[in-house]
Amino acid sequence: MDMILLDWTRMGKTYCLAGAVRDRANYRIVRPLLAKNRNLPVRNVGWSPWQLDGHTRWEIFELIAPESAVPEPPHLEDLWVRAMRSRRILASAEERRAILTATIVKPNELIFGVPLVATRAAAYLQPGSGQRSLATLVLPSNRLTFTGSCRQGAGDNDIRVSIPLFDLGERWLPVKDHHLLAKTTRAANRLDGQIRSLSDAVQQMGQQIAVRVGLSRPFQAAADRGTALCWLMADGFFSLSEPQP
Repeated sequence: MDMILLDWTRMGKTYCLAGAVRDRANYRIVRPLLAKNRNLPVRNVGWSPWQLDGHTRWEIFELIAPESAVPEPPHLEDLWVRAMRSRRILASAEERRAILTATIVKPNELIFGVPLVATRAAAYLQPGSGQRSLATLVLPSNRLTFTGSCRQGAGDNDIRVSIPLFDLGERWLPVKDHHLLAKTTRAANRLDGQIRSLSDAVQQMGQQIAVRVGLSRPFQAAADRGTALCWLMADGFFSLSEPQP
């Protein structure tokens, strides 16, 4: 089974991956997980950097020994694999546009099939609910505002983006797009410079852009909050006309 790598997001010191698999005339999204971790109590073990060094988004990978995982809504895309082997080729621009188009949420459609729950600034789903955990929104690039903060003891800056959602209004979501964050880190050392670089990069994608949003594995947003929730995140930003690596 071949997968086109679409979502490459940061999860602490590891990466969470998702990609598109051709399913007859359409595409379906899968989250490949290493089968050696199938007996762990939670599926929050990502792919290590050494497994992905030298690779890029839109790269085509062969999924070795794929096997559907027991559903854990909203993460219905989980797929156990023994390994991933790169085909050393990238998906064409036509394939990239087709994947983004196939995963776009229709106007007034619930992003994950059930209503999100709003907090003061963010949004989440309860574990066990939802029809998917990843989707694409088409948004005006001039409606996206980036901000950031430096948290003591954290390895990376906490960068967030304000995204308009039709049912909840503006939400501030953590930016997890590994490629965009790496680009901004190379462009500037200081947080304010990174925010400017992020804003400039997104504006250059066009007036209407594709924003990939996803739900985290269940976790507590703060130590004093007892319930583990699936939090809404910004996973990727793409030009609709020229989806970039």
